[in-house]
Amino acid sequence: MFPLYYTFEREIKNSNTLKNVTDEIRYSFMEREMDNSSFDDNTIVGKEKLFKLDFSSRSPLVFSPRKEFFNYNENTKILTYKIEAFYSLLFFLIYSVIFFLILHFLIHHIVIEIIFSTLFFILNTILNYSYHLKVIDKISKNLNEN
Repeated sequence: MFPLYYTFEREIKNSNTLKNVTDEIRYSFMEREMDNSSFDDNTIVGKEKLFKLDFSSRSPLVFSPRKEFFNYNENTKILTYKIEAFYSLLFFLIYSVIFFLILHFLIHHIVIEIIFSTLFFILNTILNYSYHLKVIDKISKNLNEN
């Protein structure tokens, strides 16, 4: 497996302790229905399963596991959010190939098939990146307001 990560850093301006940051991250995990989480010193890790069946949410079957790391340095007041992006990019590539094959059987025009499947991959990647950016922005905003 290749180490491919998204890393975001935010400064926490108020005098929040590690407990305040940990509580806010736990709340974020509960809100996003993360399966497993572990807490070691100042590092918090959240994990999702490879295949997740949840018929109560918007998408009943999820094929994209993720592992998130939060690290808070109380001395510098920096919250670091690190996400393993390898599996999500791999699944986006697989989804794009499936989309390419569907277009191939419907359109039979190679240029259109390549363009649309590439745009589909790029759009999924941008949406995934912006989702994680929104997560760290929401956590840092909540911590800085209190």
